[in-house]
Amino acid sequence: MTKDEIIKATGSITKEEELIDIPHHIMPNTMVLESAHPFPGYHGDNIPESLTTNSIYLITDSVYDGEEIMRASKKIKKIIPYSFSASFGNARIQQYLFHFIRLLDLECSDCISSIQEAYAAEGINFLRKRPIKGEALIKLQKFFSFQKLDQYIYRDLDNPLMYYFEIPYKPEWNFFKKITYYIRGNIDNLTYDAALGSFYLEEIHDIIRIFEKDMTVEQLNFIRKKYMYELTHPDHLG
Repeated sequence: MTKDEIIKATGSITKEEELIDIPHHIMPNTMVLESAHPFPGYHGDNIPESLTTNSIYLITDSVYDGEEIMRASKKIKKIIPYSFSASFGNARIQQYLFHFIRLLDLECSDCISSIQEAYAAEGINFLRKRPIKGEALIKLQKFFSFQKLDQYIYRDLDNPLMYYFEIPYKPEWNFFKKITYYIRGNIDNLTYDAALGSFYLEEIHDIIRIFEKDMTVEQLNFIRKKYMYELTHPDHLG
């Protein structure tokens, strides 16, 4: 991969967000959740709503093959008069593991039930409603489109506030949270949100996703060096 190269790849993002119940405009007795605070680690200036669109999670009744979901999504987009993007993954809330279809950039707030019905017609059904909410550890399978800015630095081409940098391995989530909290508390003028991820080309690349306004390559390399130190000195924080 060379500098300024446009890269398209599949992969995943692991993040933690509070999910809350959506009670209206859904199929009766189904479980639909949304992010209460997208990018919870970011505390900077107000940013355009279009860049923090809430994710809507349609909780399915079982695990469905990713190709099955994406084929159904492609078909539904041709017959439903509402624009949206779809992906899939799982979320752990308390001791429960849920599987979902995530809707992003949905044009309307009252058409969720129509989209659910279209998926049901394709054989994808939804979990019965249950009273649960809270912090969720979310693993989202997604498609990346980004530009390489430096040796280990990338900029997202769909969201200008998202950046990525490569790391040598994917750490355990609680350790990642711990070092992120430490690093954010010891640098000035940056209030970024961070998530873990990976993408696949000829081999797997582990990454950290950064959400922040107006990041420079120098700032991203500075943050990356901080993470690299903590990842290679796991006993540093005790």
